[in-house]
Amino acid sequence: MSTFAESIVLNTDAPNKWSGEADPNYAHPGGRFGGWTAAALIEAVRREPGERGPPLSLTMLYLDPIKDGPVEIGTRLLRAGKRIQFWRAELRQGETLCAHAQITNGVRSEAPENFTDAEMPDVPPPEAEQLLEGTAPIPFLQQFQIRWITASPLNLKDQGDKAETQTWVRDAHGRPLDNVLLAAMADLTPPRVLFHRKTSPWIMASTISMSVHFHATPEELERVGTDFVLSDVKCRRCEGGYFSHELKLWSRDGALLAASEQVAVYKG
Repeated sequence: MSTFAESIVLNTDAPNKWSGEADPNYAHPGGRFGGWTAAALIEAVRREPGERGPPLSLTMLYLDPIKDGPVEIGTRLLRAGKRIQFWRAELRQGETLCAHAQITNGVRSEAPENFTDAEMPDVPPPEAEQLLEGTAPIPFLQQFQIRWITASPLNLKDQGDKAETQTWVRDAHGRPLDNVLLAAMADLTPPRVLFHRKTSPWIMASTISMSVHFHATPEELERVGTDFVLSDVKCRRCEGGYFSHELKLWSRDGALLAASEQVAVYKG
């Protein structure tokens, strides 16, 4: 089975220039799933001959919807030290700049200080019978298997007081976890505004900016493999047609794999 990184088909046209297609399987009503866009930019840098070390952080700006059809990605190494690299990656369609990313890669050291202050929530395992499975009929959501610990936003009557969600998620095609898939999962969560909406749950929302911090070691990624990952999401504030939230991704055995935060805009 191929990895998620290998599912993103990019061809090199010249140094630091890549071309591909916007994957229709990851279409979003407003264009393209932001997680796929983040993953594509991470993947372009990963394929660069001068790339060194896995990603430490990713900061995304979503500037314009990505339509079906060809895309072009340009990369640039801004600075490289002994352990850390700073990259810029941008995705265009024609003359339109659709997405911009700042990516920091780093080679891990043998430093003895290793600890995690964040605590994984105490939740039922993904095999628990009481967990519901399912998503809205949107192409990109069908690419993931999602098991709901908290109530789905499609079930308005069971919503709590806070716009928080906990779900077990994994790739629906059995691809093992890698950093490119983590980048996609960092944007895989319902719009927070849905949880305080008392009418129809359908609403148009799009990520504006997102920052992702990658914590997983190669050994932790290998241990997860094709297993579920816990996504724990908490809203900070929703006001004026925008909302922000923070998200953490955990392995079943309690390793913090990645953390992200984002700002999104909605209409409704």
